[in-house]
Amino acid sequence: MSDPLFPPPPPVEPKQRPPRPKPPKEVNISFAVWVLTAVVGLVIQVLDTNNFVTQYMKSIEGMPGAEALDAGTLKVIYLGAVIVVSALMVLFAWKMRSGRNWARVLITVLTVIQLMTQAATVGFSVSLDAWLPLLSVLVAATGLVYMFVPPSNAYFREMTKINLASRPR
Repeated sequence: MSDPLFPPPPPVEPKQRPPRPKPPKEVNISFAVWVLTAVVGLVIQVLDTNNFVTQYMKSIEGMPGAEALDAGTLKVIYLGAVIVVSALMVLFAWKMRSGRNWARVLITVLTVIQLMTQAATVGFSVSLDAWLPLLSVLVAATGLVYMFVPPSNAYFREMTKINLASRPR
C-alpha cells in the first residue's frame, strides 16, 4: 500500500548509451604493432637472459653486498620483470584499441622514453650491427604514426564523448 503523502518515484528510464564505433583500421594496425612489439621484445629478452645475468654479475663483482644476489635469483627477477612489462604493454595496447585516450598517451610517453634511452645507449649511427635497434625504431615510429593519423584522432574524440556522456552524474 502506498502512502498518499509520499507517492513512489516515477520509473527511471535506463540511459541509452550511444553505439560504440568500431576502431578504424589505423587503430587496429597500431594495436597489432604494439602487441607484436611486446611479444617480440619478450622473446628477445628471454633469449638474452643469460647474457644479461652474466653482464650484471660482472658489473657488481667486488662491490659490497654483491654476494647477496646469486645468478639464479637475478634470472627469476629479470624474467618476472620482463613478463610484467610485456603484459602491461599488451594491456595498454588493448585499452588504446578500445578508445581510451589515456592509454594512447601513455604508450606515446613510454615509447618516446624508450627511443631516447635507446638513442643514448646505442647512438644514432647506422651500422650493420645496429640493424635490430634501427628496426625497433622504425616499428615504434609506425605504431606512433598510426595512433595519431586523422581517422585515429576522430575515433578517440568520439570515444571520449561517449565515455564522458555515459558517466553517472
